Amino acid sequence: MSTISLSKAEKSYITAGFKQTTPQRADGRGLTDYRSIALETGVAPLANGSARLCLGRNLNDNGGGTEILAATKLEVENISVDGSGEGQEGGRFVVHVSW
Repeated sequence: MSTISLSKAEKSYITAGFKQTTPQRADGRGLTDYRSIALETGVAPLANGSARLCLGRNLNDNGGGTEILAATKLEVENISVDGSGEGQEGGRFVVHVSW
């Protein structure tokens, strides 16, 4: 488990929110309020499969929150070891990640 280092000012700000008459988190949500969650599929037209996940994002002005975009692309080809053009068992898997 990792720990996050907070300054005294950050700790004070967070603690003050919990000590209010109506406790709330630093982002203004109440203690039992959830962040909004939105999931879309088919967002990348050139991919064989794609999805976008938005967590806690204000959909009205596209501000804040976290957005995750994932896409897959499949290319099928015969693998010829001896140059005969005959397909062989095996293949390859290529992964590309960018953020």
